Amino acid sequence: MEVDYFDSNGAYAERAQLNEALMFMCDEAQLPNVNSATGTQNGVLTGIGSVDYPHTRIFTEVQLSFMLDANLSLLKFFNNWYSRIFIDPIKNPGDKLSPSNRPTRLSYRSGYATTMRITKTEPGPEDGAQRKPITYVLENAWPYSIDAVPLQFGASQITRLTVNFKYERHQIYQRDIRNVANMTKGEIKTVLRDDGVGQDEPKGMKKGEINTYLLDDGPGKGEQNLVKTGPDGNLYTWPPLTPPPPVPPSAPTAN
Repeated sequence: MEVDYFDSNGAYAERAQLNEALMFMCDEAQLPNVNSATGTQNGVLTGIGSVDYPHTRIFTEVQLSFMLDANLSLLKFFNNWYSRIFIDPIKNPGDKLSPSNRPTRLSYRSGYATTMRITKTEPGPEDGAQRKPITYVLENAWPYSIDAVPLQFGASQITRLTVNFKYERHQIYQRDIRNVANMTKGEIKTVLRDDGVGQDEPKGMKKGEINTYLLDDGPGKGEQNLVKTGPDGNLYTWPPLTPPPPVPPSAPTAN
C-alpha cells in the first residue's frame, strides 16, 4: 500500500518513510470489488419480460489491517489524517485542550482526500516484492473509520489496527509476472558467481567450474547430480568437489 497524502506532524519524517512502513506493516488487505447498479426495462422482446441493464458503477469501501510497533506510529498517522477531515488537531503534551462546546467544522475534500495504491506482490529472484501482478489506484481516498485497537496484558501477540477507506473510483494496472521468476539458461552464472565480491582471484573452484557442478537443466540429467557413498561411509556429490579422505588401513587382528 502507498499513499500520496503526508502529514509532517505525524510519526514519520517524510512520505517515503511512511510508504515503506505502510508496505511492510500491512498484513491484510481487500482488493476493491466491482459492482453495478442496474435498472429494469420491460418489453424489449416479446415473451422475455423485464431485462436488467447497468447504469452506474458502484465503488464500495476497502478495509486494510496493519501491524503496530511499540510507538503505535501508524495509528498516530491515521489519527492525524482523520483529524484533518473534521479540523480537530491532535494535541501534544503541554497543549491546552479545546473547549467542550467547540463547533465541528468540516474540511474541503481536497484537504484530506488523496490517491492510494494497493499492490499485490510476490517475491522474485532479485527482491522480496519484485513481482507485482496487479495494482489498484484509488482516487480521492480517505479513512472514514478507524476500528478500536484492543490492548491485552497477557500472552504476547501483535497489536493490529484496522482502517476502512472510502474512495471515488479506481483504476487498475495489470502485469504478467509468469516469466519474472524463471531464470533463463545460463543466468545462474550471474546469480551464483564463483569469484566472490571484492576478491582478486577465485578461491576454491577454478573460474568456470561452477558451470559443471551447478547446471540449470534440473536434477537427474547428469552425473553431477549423483550422490555416492565414499570409502569413509559419508555421502559425497559425484564427481566430488573435495575428494573423500582415504580410509586408514585396519590394524591386523591377533590370532
